[in-house]
Amino acid sequence: MKLATRIYEAFKDDEEKARVLAEVVEELESRLIPLGELVTKGDLEITKLTLQKEIEQVRGEIEQVRLTLQKEIEQVRREMEQIRASIIKWVAGLLVAQTGVIVAIITLVR
Repeated sequence: MKLATRIYEAFKDDEEKARVLAEVVEELESRLIPLGELVTKGDLEITKLTLQKEIEQVRGEIEQVRLTLQKEIEQVRREMEQIRASIIKWVAGLLVAQTGVIVAIITLVR
């Protein structure tokens, strides 16, 4: 039996007062947090420790990703250096070939 109903029954000899008092108690009960929903310090401590553990796990995962990205960046840099060296070789070869063609043309023109 709800508290408001019990109060109403206790004071029912004065119908108006019983009704008003029961309404007030019912309003107060509706605003109260049920005991099962109250958070204790222990609950907060457990949540805190759980969150700290999860944060550490995420930090570890972030570190792994960072290391992986560093390795990938180094691989890309090495590839870029190889491509750069290859381009320089081709350009140098083309310059030598072009110089040879120009010298040959000048020789033929004389």
